Amino acid sequence: MTKYWYGRPAAAPSTVHEPIFSFSLCSSAKTDEALKAKEKKEEEAKKLQEEEEVSLAEQVRRIKEIEAIESDSFVPQAFKSSRDAVKGTEPAEAQEAGSDVTPTAKEEVSVLPTAIKYSTSDTLAHPSLFIDKEEAEKLWLKRLLSLRQERLMGSPVG
Repeated sequence: MTKYWYGRPAAAPSTVHEPIFSFSLCSSAKTDEALKAKEKKEEEAKKLQEEEEVSLAEQVRRIKEIEAIESDSFVPQAFKSSRDAVKGTEPAEAQEAGSDVTPTAKEEVSVLPTAIKYSTSDTLAHPSLFIDKEEAEKLWLKRLLSLRQERLMGSPVG
């Protein structure tokens, strides 16, 4: 026996509700996308506002610094390099290190340099590049022998 509903055969309940469910799912997906887009825009607006606030503080600081430079109390000075001051103190340290006493291992550790020493020469290349050819060959042979020994002992050559 077939059921009729307003002159048409009645459909199964699952087929009747499918269009309603699909419509509600589509509408909920659209509202989720709209909400996510709205949240994203709000976050971007907050970031821009924070950047503007920071930039305002930087602008105020910059304006104050410019005004300080433009004021009458500002006096321009010549540039003085600290490298020249280091050159003056280096010979005294070199004289101390040039003594004839050979230090022991413990003394060597205490004598290690704690400050950077700049070379007084104005060359661009490192002084080790200007060694004698014979000395360079000796150093290379020494390095080669040590590499061979390491290889024979089984350690990888690096």
